[in-house]
Amino acid sequence: MVLQLIIDGYNLAAALWGMGKSGPVLERQRNELVALLVCYREQRPHDIHVVFDGWRSGDPLGHRTRDRGILITFSPKGVTADEVIHDLLEEDGGAGIVVVSGDRRIQGWARNAGSEPVESWAFVERLTTATAASLRARKGTGRAGEPGDSGEDTGGEDDADDGWSGDTKKRGNPRRQSRRQRALDRQLKKL
Repeated sequence: MVLQLIIDGYNLAAALWGMGKSGPVLERQRNELVALLVCYREQRPHDIHVVFDGWRSGDPLGHRTRDRGILITFSPKGVTADEVIHDLLEEDGGAGIVVVSGDRRIQGWARNAGSEPVESWAFVERLTTATAASLRARKGTGRAGEPGDSGEDTGGEDDADDGWSGDTKKRGNPRRQSRRQRALDRQLKKL
């Protein structure tokens, strides 16, 4: 299933490396982010649109370019990337769009437009996994997956006395995740 991803570029870069303060550092982070997204796109052929802030010192009209299949937009001077993402959501209606941002305001706009947003830190996990798989495929090692949890118990003890007396009547499955968490999990499975 091909999805359309709209990514808050500097927000994702900050989740990956922390935020650079100077122009050369920001430019390097932008280039590295685009390179990672190209590797991600090799594994998952989604339509990717990255929006970066250009509101402080950018082109008065903004700038849009395509680099190896990734659509890159710099917001016009005086307009934030958040506002550009909001406009994109309004144009496209939000259905079938995954918005990657840690910004609560953007997440609210995405939900209102009919899409479930994905936190930047959650997308970083998917991005690094797909990037590693893409690099392995280029090298021809043929390894299929990352080493992970073996599923064994770590030996931690359960707290028998956690302070809850159990005297209130609760309804529903206590192990079921919240509606928002289930929606996020569904979006992450698509990525």
